[in-house]
Amino acid sequence: MAERLPIYDIEQDIVARLKQNRRLILSAPTGSGKSTQVPQMLLKHGLLKEGQVVILQPRRLATRLLAARVAEELGVQLGREVGYQIRFENVAGPETKIRFVTEGLLLRQMIDNPKLSGISVLIFDEFHERHLYGDITLARALDLQEQAQPDLHLVVMSATLDADLLASYLKPCAVLSSEGRVFPVKIEYASEPGYTDKRPIWERAAEAFSRYIHSGGAGDALVFMPGSFEIAQTIEAIRQTDESKGFILLPLHGELPLRDQDAAVARYGQRKVVVSTNVAETSLTIDGVRLVIDSGLARTPRYDAYRGINTLLIEKISQSSADQDQAPRPFGSRAHA
Repeated sequence: MAERLPIYDIEQDIVARLKQNRRLILSAPTGSGKSTQVPQMLLKHGLLKEGQVVILQPRRLATRLLAARVAEELGVQLGREVGYQIRFENVAGPETKIRFVTEGLLLRQMIDNPKLSGISVLIFDEFHERHLYGDITLARALDLQEQAQPDLHLVVMSATLDADLLASYLKPCAVLSSEGRVFPVKIEYASEPGYTDKRPIWERAAEAFSRYIHSGGAGDALVFMPGSFEIAQTIEAIRQTDESKGFILLPLHGELPLRDQDAAVARYGQRKVVVSTNVAETSLTIDGVRLVIDSGLARTPRYDAYRGINTLLIEKISQSSADQDQAPRPFGSRAHA
């Protein structure tokens, strides 16, 4: 049984609005439980009928871990009532009622199954990230709802979302907001901006970690870095500090083996430092984190006109991404490297 999460304060409103409307915008802060609990609410209250709910996620790692979390909470085997699909991996079957998928995968499935038969509800999670696949899928789903599948329900969710602007596009639709839990968050910025401090970002992150622990800071730490190379360098830099003694140091990114991904979000009897890409920015909640160190950088897919291919470039994160990273955590502190 899942703990009582803030999203349950509006459970009856969610169910009632979806019974009255085919479209719902749900704004709920990080940690409210929307990604894992809303699909379970739909199943519990019979809104899926004979179909299933499909939850679109922008990242493969979150897709798999969220499905595993929901299956654990429902006490079922992953791949049966709860499953997921990512590229080259399909852990779902005919019994699946809750299915987590990546955006691009569902768009390709629409080609083979244009009417999305067997799907009762589509949930667009973390919609603020605004990927092209997600935008196209939503537009196609709206057309489908209007022309061929009037019983299809659409839910758009995010922690940082311009609900008014989106509502004008989705109208007529219902809009709900969850207040979530309010915890004190102290934000500190680096004493020197990055364009004058020429040290590598992993050295600055290690310094911020040491300063926090040396001052008596409690709990686990979460560090955001743009890619696997920077993650490895950060772990090594933190390992060299005296303050890291007694900590488990764990990486988290999409290229890791499944066992290592699970290890990063597991609970331990000792304190840990998770160094992650922006996969931990949304959807996933890592328990016990009291310190978040944000490099302010992420690898972003961009089209390289010179080479004629898509590539990943290190860029400064957007304000909405920064707001996600700043999401309140119990007695939280946040430092900018």
